[in-house]
Amino acid sequence: MQVNWMDSVFSDGSIRFVSNPLPQLNEKITISIRMLKDSPVEKAYIRYTLNGEERVVELEEKDIKGNFIYYWTRIKIEEPVLKYHFILCTRDNVYYYNQMGLFEHFITEDYDFKLIADFEKPSWVDDAIFYQIFVDRFYNGNTENDVKDGEYTYRGFSSKKMNWQDKPGKYEIYGNLDFFGGDLEGIAQKIDYLKELGVNALYLNPIFEAPSNHKYDCADYFSVDKHFGGNRALEQLNKKLHEEDMKIILDISINHTGDTHHWFKEKRDFYYFYDDENYESWCGVKSLPVLKYENPEVRNAIYKDEKSVLKYWLTEPYCIDGWRFDVGHYTAKVKGSTIYREIWREIRRELKTLNKDAYLIAEHWTDAEEYLQGDMWDSIMNYFGFFRPVRKYLGENDLFTGWKIKNPMKTKNGINFSKEVMQHFARLPYIIQGMQFNLLSSHDVHRFHNSPTISRKNILTGIVMLLTFIGIPCIYYGDEIGLEGDLGDLSNCRYPFNWDEKKWDKEIYETYKRLIALRRKEKVLIDGSFKILTADDSSISYARFNEDEAIIFINSQDKEERTIYIPLLTIGDFNNFEVIFNNGEESEIAYENGLIVVNLKPEQTYLIKFYR
Repeated sequence: MQVNWMDSVFSDGSIRFVSNPLPQLNEKITISIRMLKDSPVEKAYIRYTLNGEERVVELEEKDIKGNFIYYWTRIKIEEPVLKYHFILCTRDNVYYYNQMGLFEHFITEDYDFKLIADFEKPSWVDDAIFYQIFVDRFYNGNTENDVKDGEYTYRGFSSKKMNWQDKPGKYEIYGNLDFFGGDLEGIAQKIDYLKELGVNALYLNPIFEAPSNHKYDCADYFSVDKHFGGNRALEQLNKKLHEEDMKIILDISINHTGDTHHWFKEKRDFYYFYDDENYESWCGVKSLPVLKYENPEVRNAIYKDEKSVLKYWLTEPYCIDGWRFDVGHYTAKVKGSTIYREIWREIRRELKTLNKDAYLIAEHWTDAEEYLQGDMWDSIMNYFGFFRPVRKYLGENDLFTGWKIKNPMKTKNGINFSKEVMQHFARLPYIIQGMQFNLLSSHDVHRFHNSPTISRKNILTGIVMLLTFIGIPCIYYGDEIGLEGDLGDLSNCRYPFNWDEKKWDKEIYETYKRLIALRRKEKVLIDGSFKILTADDSSISYARFNEDEAIIFINSQDKEERTIYIPLLTIGDFNNFEVIFNNGEESEIAYENGLIVVNLKPEQTYLIKFYR
């Protein structure tokens, strides 16, 4: 086998190929592309539009570095978004190159490279390793604020204080009024544990006053629930976190409130009332009435006023570092309304004006491309571009499709994985690709490691993928210890954290800890370019790389031992390597004709570092 020059064509929005990935309007920048120096390319062009007119500009030959030739040009950023792709000419053919790859047919602009002028990116987020906490189930730091048996009733259910060792109860029994006593003081008391694990950012499920244990049925946006410790507990927690150089974002639903919210009683024009008894509610759940954004007063209360909900918690004395918006894809979309675009753009402007470092992510399970172009969200909970492809590749039928149509899908297929991942990332500006919020588990699905169809080897492989993929990793509390949980009811992914270390899955814990440490040590895993190198019916490999080093992930899901050939020469000139992860037997790794040759057992994963 020989390396194909077409596999070496590469560019992205990183500093390696764009002189300033965060350009200002009217700034001149350099854009470049590279390929193997012995490629047959005779001329290279960049194609973009300005004021609606197509521009095709020939690139200058910059220089030769090692085995690569670089072509470049300078372009002035004259519009808020610059979209472009490359055209490469050989003696016999014309090729088009965009974020999806190299093509011999002329292409649409869907997958063009995109640069956003004056984009405000949180300065801290690249280095973040998030840890998601469902607060009631993490740690009880103050038993004095625990919910008491029968303290209150709601929708036919009565509050119940559970023992920490109990299993969460099903909705039919407890109505989400079963409480274990976890609180903000508990999180503060476990900061040392979190630091030891290696995480440096927290994402908390809702903490505002609400009757349920999940708190998505908010009763007062301005009050932290007293059973979590109240506003003072949040202030103290944030102070301790920031002293430890750790960040925190809070979860909120601004699509709906709970029906116990005082607005629902006092401000009927904040909601869609059709008569005294009938009103719009989220997915028909009557306890979750939907907010009416056609009413300017709702906008003022949620995000426009100086003391609006979203601004209040971003400022002193709380100074949270961002928001996670629950059901973001539902918000301001009642009965065909299209004002959601206007609403989200206004929210971004208001919050980024207040704090340009605020990280804004939202829940969205499917194609969220329109929200991720620099004018609305920074990221989504990346179910679409990471969670679903990874869990399916590692052996689980797609959960979202299963909910909807109940049909199985082809799992353990590297080609499908590559297409599913790239259809998401390749339509996003590069600066936003790196902010995607990747996850293996969450409070809405059974835990990754509890899946009956994902093997032990593949559990470890998933952890490696989470910590080496492009984007920001997030660990759901308890995943790192193999926390128990069943399938089916949502309560089964919300077990109390087991603080008895003898009950921990030490191999899973050490794998998380080791890979977190690796990500924090190896800069290439944070800002390196990303490329899928190979994909076939039963294997994948991808690289994070720069000019000096590369870390390559290689995995086989084949049922038999097999040999995989990785075109290393297409991403760099490297003379040395070391294996930094292997979940199977050691095998010989050879390098010949620009290809890495690796033999893999079934479900074996290698992580290999290459350097000069």
